[in-house]
Amino acid sequence: MPLDWCAEKEYKAKEIFKSVTNKKHNGEFEVLSATQDKGVIPRSQVDIDIKFDESSVTGYKKVDRGDFVISLRSFQGGIEYSEYEGLVSPAYTVLKPIVPICNGYYKAYLKTADYISRLNRGTYGIRDGKQIGFEDFGDMILHYPPLAEQEKIAQILSAQDRIIELHKRKIDELEKFKRACLQKMFPQKGQRIPEWRFPKFADPWEDRRFGTMFKRRTERNNGQFDNTRWISVAQMYFQEPEKVSSNNIDTRTYVMRRGDIAFEGHSNAEHKYGRFVANDIGDGVISELFPIYMHIGDYDESYWKYAIQIENIMAPKLLRCIEISYTSSNKLDEDFFLKESILVPSISEQQQIGTFFRKLDDLILCHHRRLNEEKQKKKALIQLLLTGIVKV
Repeated sequence: MPLDWCAEKEYKAKEIFKSVTNKKHNGEFEVLSATQDKGVIPRSQVDIDIKFDESSVTGYKKVDRGDFVISLRSFQGGIEYSEYEGLVSPAYTVLKPIVPICNGYYKAYLKTADYISRLNRGTYGIRDGKQIGFEDFGDMILHYPPLAEQEKIAQILSAQDRIIELHKRKIDELEKFKRACLQKMFPQKGQRIPEWRFPKFADPWEDRRFGTMFKRRTERNNGQFDNTRWISVAQMYFQEPEKVSSNNIDTRTYVMRRGDIAFEGHSNAEHKYGRFVANDIGDGVISELFPIYMHIGDYDESYWKYAIQIENIMAPKLLRCIEISYTSSNKLDEDFFLKESILVPSISEQQQIGTFFRKLDDLILCHHRRLNEEKQKKKALIQLLLTGIVKV
């Protein structure tokens, strides 16, 4: 800690914050919850449905905007800050400052990895479900920079947060645009021409059976690929060698070549009956559980990567050619699948569409990388500024 931050004395948490219990309300305020990633937010915004007895809220504690909250999981994620006025469970400890502070400084400080580590050391024996008491918190030494310095640090971190938020918004906008393109650039049910189209293309798309464009690949691994070429079908990347046993890379595995597609039968919210995935990473091997299909004739790799993933196009076809399993992965009936048909543009239009989506994905990936860089920059700023390693 910089000497000028403790020139008068070292501050304990109980000399900066006090515990308050305000139940002077009629339950008219919104119920809040403490989250590790968003702070204290309305319970209606929490991703999971939390059940509670609405008649008991009169016994809840009142929280004001600018208060801090010790939650049941503070030993994992630190002390949470509230941007809202509302009510919290009596199990929470509500904190108010008793000396001048900058909320933005302590909002970040009480969430740092260093502070959480000290909190855990100072509350030995705390386990999931047990509340950290004010006594545990109050005896801890806290950094207490001059108020002007707190405010300057908070301004820098707030500016970095705005940069991060802008990148998040840009990614959301691009992904929303991509979803719209996937809907508009492929023909909808009953149509043979897409709503959005590149110039110079006017011909209707051709209705073709999968069996005229794909055939089953049954190539076994004969030792040509080792465990560095094991493909994860779910994410389509090469798994790290240490995660794949060399014993699994034998003749029972199938070879999957670049451009092949495989059926992955697990259902989820996005893909109700499973999905096809395209190999755009290179030759390798996958489990024999996944049927693999290779292209026949001319095709554009990028186009098919996206075409086979459009749920409103593929779901009706998969429903007719899978054996639904409610306990494991759905299984594909190959004969039915190869008889199913799909609308296909000319090879030149495939190339144009494939290039467009590939560039769009590259742009989205670029913004994800920038977002991660800005998040890492914020971590560095927190480490340098909140501890006084770098003075402002």
